[in-house]
Amino acid sequence: MDDKRTLLAFLLVGLIFLLMPYYYDWMGLTPPPPEERPVQEAVTQERTPDPPTETTPRSQSTATLDRFEAEVPPAVSATDDAMPIAVPGPDGASKPARTVVIGSHLQRMVLSTRGGAFLNAQLLEYRRPDGRIVDLIPPGAESLTVSLRAESNERIIDLRDLHFEPDADSVWATEGGEASLTMRADLGDGRSLERRIVVTDGEYGIRLTHRFRGFRDGTLAFLHWNGGIDLAERDAKLDLQAMRVMCYFNDSLEELQVDEDEDDRWEERGELSWAGVRNKYFFAALAPSGSQRHRIEMSARPLSREPFREYEFAFGRRVDSTDETWETLFYAGPLDFEQVERYEGSLSRALDLGIPVVRQIAEVFLIVLVAAHTVVPNYGWVIVLFGVVVKLLVYPLTHKSYESAARMQELQPKLTVLREKYNNDKNRLSQETMKLYRDEGVNPIGSCLPMLLQMPIFIALYQLFSSTIELRQAPWMLWITDLSLPDEIDIGGFPLHLLPLLMATAMFFQSRMTMKDPKQAALVYIMPVVMVFIMWDFSSGLVLYWTVFNVLQIGQQYLTNHLRQKKEAAA
Repeated sequence: MDDKRTLLAFLLVGLIFLLMPYYYDWMGLTPPPPEERPVQEAVTQERTPDPPTETTPRSQSTATLDRFEAEVPPAVSATDDAMPIAVPGPDGASKPARTVVIGSHLQRMVLSTRGGAFLNAQLLEYRRPDGRIVDLIPPGAESLTVSLRAESNERIIDLRDLHFEPDADSVWATEGGEASLTMRADLGDGRSLERRIVVTDGEYGIRLTHRFRGFRDGTLAFLHWNGGIDLAERDAKLDLQAMRVMCYFNDSLEELQVDEDEDDRWEERGELSWAGVRNKYFFAALAPSGSQRHRIEMSARPLSREPFREYEFAFGRRVDSTDETWETLFYAGPLDFEQVERYEGSLSRALDLGIPVVRQIAEVFLIVLVAAHTVVPNYGWVIVLFGVVVKLLVYPLTHKSYESAARMQELQPKLTVLREKYNNDKNRLSQETMKLYRDEGVNPIGSCLPMLLQMPIFIALYQLFSSTIELRQAPWMLWITDLSLPDEIDIGGFPLHLLPLLMATAMFFQSRMTMKDPKQAALVYIMPVVMVFIMWDFSSGLVLYWTVFNVLQIGQQYLTNHLRQKKEAAA
């Protein structure tokens, strides 16, 4: 009966994974079809700038006073005492928009003088599969803008049409140095907003400073990330599964993630460490300095066009003096543990490495993985070496498990006799079974407990190999050209993933070596097939590790059987 239940359990597990692709479609984890559908308003009013071109920066329309005034709610005017913010005069609003650039050998940031918005956040050391430079900001989006509100009535004035005059058109940080760009906007009546961007060569963290002058009490200022984050991978599904907006708020990670037919919104006040958006491997975040309480807003909605999801956030607080400076860390770079850890302490929580105990193990493994790559300059061979080392570490546990399983199999005839003898007396059967275990010196859970102790290690390795950017576009050999993607060989137009088949083959032979009870023969054939379906679309780096581990399991099982046979022959 137990064997039948075990077989049924494995069949159900296999059925779940067979239906998983349909579940993904149902939950909206695949890109929606490119059909037009209405979208709703997000945190701030959506605007559609002119489309970008490949050879020139994203074009910007000329800001006008009429448009700026149109964005001010009718109940608010420049002279309204409830909203002590003046609409900029014609001289400031009529200047044509142009783009300015600041960068280093790691980044290239393009900003518009209209609203001081970021139009591009390019990561120069990372490429998309089509060869284009990874850009965190989607085409047409204007990110990192500022809005002002009256504390009394929450009326919003969007400053995206305000002209910001830069002190340079292009500045670059080189040879470990710094470069700075200052942009100043005049709001009239002695009020001004100054934005200063400082880039350090070799770092992805940008120092962002906003200086508010001449504002009276009752003014709230907000920083906005608009437009979400762009796709960067060959298969949009890879990015969409990981894409979300998140914040580390009151020492807790909050996040929003939506599918193709729902919107979501989250708003709160409290202690904000950072807020950001991420896709599979890249991250854009803002981390305000100081311990002031902030109001944080996050929104998420589906789109009918790339990047198919729009994740936005905004946070702000009161401007407390007539000359006040806000300092903010702007991280725009890879989800690289070594990179994000050097800034705001909790920023590394953006990496999805599992629950705390698993996360701690995964972080240690990640440090070892990166260190090993400095000696072995190919992550494929690093993973092979990693599999050998982990196998050596868990060898005592697996050896104990094999020994206990073998002893339990030897007791099966005696257990069968007890079941037949006390078939109608369950209590007596339990007592006699436990007595037999004590007399024979066998622990009935001895074969399971060592495997349970290994589970945090295996889960940590799964989290590591399926999410670390170190494996992105990292080749191994032969047909395996990207360890972050499933391996693929095209046979007659069908993409065949060879590594899962090799892994299943190794698992089959290993299972045959451990199988003693003929009743378990079906599992020897079923489990490898189930594992093929489970790992068919897993990254080749993860499947490579598991294949190496299974091959080493065969070697250990052979050694265990050989030593046991010698021991029995000597007896």
